Amino acid sequence: MKKLFIFLGFLLLSSTILFGQGYKINVKISGLSDAAIYLGYYYGKHQYVRDTAFLDKKGMTVFQTNDTVDGGVYFIVLPEQKYFEIIIDKSREFSVEADTSLSAKSLKAKNSKENTDWFAYKVFIDEKGEKLSSLIKERKRLEDADKKDSANIISEEINKINKEVISYREKYIETNGKDLLVSKIFLASTDIEVPEAPLLDNGKKDSTFSYRYYRTHYWDNFDLTDDRLLRTPIYHGKLEQYFNKILPQIADTIIKEVDTFIDKIDGNKEMFKYTVWYLTYNYETSKVMGMDAVFCFIVDKIYTKNRAFWVSENVNKKIIESAEKKKPNLIGKVAPELILLGENNNFISLHSINADYTILYFWDPSCGHCREETPKLINLYNDVKNTMNLKVYAVCSDTSITSWKEDLKAKKMEPFINVNGTQSVKGNYHDLYDIFSTPVVYILDKKKRIIAKRISVDKIKGFLDFYIKHPMFED
Repeated sequence: MKKLFIFLGFLLLSSTILFGQGYKINVKISGLSDAAIYLGYYYGKHQYVRDTAFLDKKGMTVFQTNDTVDGGVYFIVLPEQKYFEIIIDKSREFSVEADTSLSAKSLKAKNSKENTDWFAYKVFIDEKGEKLSSLIKERKRLEDADKKDSANIISEEINKINKEVISYREKYIETNGKDLLVSKIFLASTDIEVPEAPLLDNGKKDSTFSYRYYRTHYWDNFDLTDDRLLRTPIYHGKLEQYFNKILPQIADTIIKEVDTFIDKIDGNKEMFKYTVWYLTYNYETSKVMGMDAVFCFIVDKIYTKNRAFWVSENVNKKIIESAEKKKPNLIGKVAPELILLGENNNFISLHSINADYTILYFWDPSCGHCREETPKLINLYNDVKNTMNLKVYAVCSDTSITSWKEDLKAKKMEPFINVNGTQSVKGNYHDLYDIFSTPVVYILDKKKRIIAKRISVDKIKGFLDFYIKHPMFED
C-alpha cells in the first residue's frame, strides 16, 4: 500500500501553457463508494491537490476541467492517502480503473495509450522489484555466512534483472520515440554509463576519470527544456543530488556551475522559476560553510536584475537586502572593522589585535546555547594559548555594562579581549556580521581575513589544525 502526504497550496504563478486544454478523467474504484478522492500533481519536491471528486455508489466519478492543465505525472488519492499515478499529457479524455488494493495489476486505462503503457510498466517493475528484494536479502544472508561464491552468483542475477529493466526502457523509447512523456521519464531515470578509465602516460588508470565523466554527463539523459519533467518526482531529486553531492562543496566551483546551469534553463519559464527558487533557498539556508557566497551570486544574477518574475516587489527587495547583509562577511573577505567598548572603558579595535588567528565570538549572557559554548571556548583557549598565537575578541550583546562585567568574572572570561557590542565607535556588528542569534563564531587570519564562520566551538581546533597545513591564502 502506498501512502502520500499532500501539501495543500498553490503556486506563486500559474504554469505556462503546454497544450492549452483541460481534462476529463473517468475514474472507477472497485470496492469503494460514497467517498471523496483527489487529483494531485507533482511540482518539484512538493505535491499539490488539483481537483476533488466524489465516488458514487458504484465507485465511479469524473475529474473534469476546461482550465489549462500542464502535462506531467499526476496521482489519484483515495482515503487513507493511498494513491496511484497517472499520466496527463496529450490524452486528455480517458478512463482509469483500480481496486482498493491499488496493485499494479488492478490498474487499467482506456483511450489513453500513455496510461496503458504506464500501467504496464508498473506491473513489470513490481514483478522485477519483488525478485530484486528477495535476491538482495539472499545475497546479504550468504555474505554474512561468508559464502562469497554463492553471493557472487546472486549478484549476477541482480545485474541481469537491472539489465532487463534498462532493456525494457530502451525498447519502449525505440518503439515510441523520445518525445512522449513516458519516454522522457524513462530517459531521465536512466543513470549515466561511465566507460572504462583510460590509461595515463605512466600506464596506470586515470583515477579521477569516472568522477569527471559522470559529472560532465550527469544531465545527458534529462531534457531541461521540457517542463513536464518538473511535474514528476524526478527533477528535484536530480537537482539536489547534483548541487549538494556531485559537485565539490566549494563556493567558487558551485558559483561557476550555477551560472552555467541557470543560463541553460533560461528559455523555459517554469524550469527557470523552480530551479532559481530551489538554488536560492538551498544556498541561503545551507549549513555548509561559505555557501552564502553562492546565494549572493544568485541574488546579483537574478533578483537585482528583476528576473525573478514570480516574486512580488517586496519579496524581491527583502531577498536583495538579505544578500547585502551577507556580502561584507563572506569567506575570504577582510572582516569589517569593529571598535567597541572594552572592560576598562576603553574602545578596542578588532583590526588592532596582533595575532596569527583571531576568534570573533558573539554571545549573550541570557542565551542558553552560549552557556554551553562559552566554557568550551575558554578551555580551548587555555589549551592552545602557549602553542598558538590566537586571541579571542568576544562581543557581548548585554545592554547593561555592570551586569556584563560581572558576568565576565563569573564565567572566567578575563583571558579574552572582551567588548560590549552596544557601545561602538565604529561598526554595527548586527549588520556587518549578520548576527540575528547567538552564539556565532568567526575565525580570522593574521590579516583579519575571514577563513571560517558560523562554526561550532567543538570544531575550531580541528579546523585550525587543518588550515595551518592547508592555508587558503599565500602570504
